[in-house]
Amino acid sequence: MTDDEFGYIHMLAQDYLKYVLQIPQPGSGPSKTSRVLRDVAFSVQNEVEKNLKPCLDNFDVVSIDTARIIFNQVMEKEFEDGIINWGRIVTIFAFEGILMKKLLRKRIAPDVDTYKEISYFVAEFITKNTGQWIRQNGGWVIAHSQYLKSKRISIFLSMPDEIETEEIIRDIFQQGKTCFIPRYQFQSNHMDMVKLASPEEISSLPKTSWNIHQPGENEIREEALSTGGLDLIFMPGLGFDNCGNRLGRGKGYYDAYLKRCLQSQDVKPYTLALAFKEQICLQVPMDEHDMKVICFPTLQVNL
Repeated sequence: MTDDEFGYIHMLAQDYLKYVLQIPQPGSGPSKTSRVLRDVAFSVQNEVEKNLKPCLDNFDVVSIDTARIIFNQVMEKEFEDGIINWGRIVTIFAFEGILMKKLLRKRIAPDVDTYKEISYFVAEFITKNTGQWIRQNGGWVIAHSQYLKSKRISIFLSMPDEIETEEIIRDIFQQGKTCFIPRYQFQSNHMDMVKLASPEEISSLPKTSWNIHQPGENEIREEALSTGGLDLIFMPGLGFDNCGNRLGRGKGYYDAYLKRCLQSQDVKPYTLALAFKEQICLQVPMDEHDMKVICFPTLQVNL
């Protein structure tokens, strides 16, 4: 991850400890991402403290150094199987909260240096051990305000050179949202967004010449625009610039579909592009047929 991305994760870790310590945050308070993470991680922390109390009682956290040692030992054990997912990443934040509380029980003052030092080595671990996975699985997009409030979402099934969308798709279903995926017509620039029944269904779908899964052309499926439209569209692309311009693969599928959205629903769907930082360009050429992307959260410190 870049220094900016480390700084962002460090901020999340600090915000969570401030919440645990009940330290007021000036101004508008923590970001939306911090608030969502706070609520989820604190719930996890409470469950861990309740269910694993005998084990946690064996941790004698008398200093920041011992907190760091215990943290590294626990995390090494937690991730020794090499499996990374969002649940485990949330657990990292929950465990830093547990360590902070145990320091307080030793009557160590919760000064600035204390929570900043703990949050720093927590952010170091997340950056080093899960940073690549986070980038490959949509960044912190699942905490984006537009994602949280959207009920009907379309998302592409990723190609090898694109950000992996599998975890986002799983979260869409876990949150009770309705998921739509592209069905391209390769002889034209026509594309429909058709309903996906479950994440497990993807592997059984036929593959296209692009080697991605999609429902068969003659298979009857609910199409998003015929049943209420979309709240959010995740956009793929080869390149993006900071003005919201997008370079696609030349077929114009998404440009044509967004224009159909404007004709079919009263409110234009929000568009979020998923991209690696290497896909940022100084300027992407545009013509009159191209549609802008509203935001690209994975580029902007993975919101």
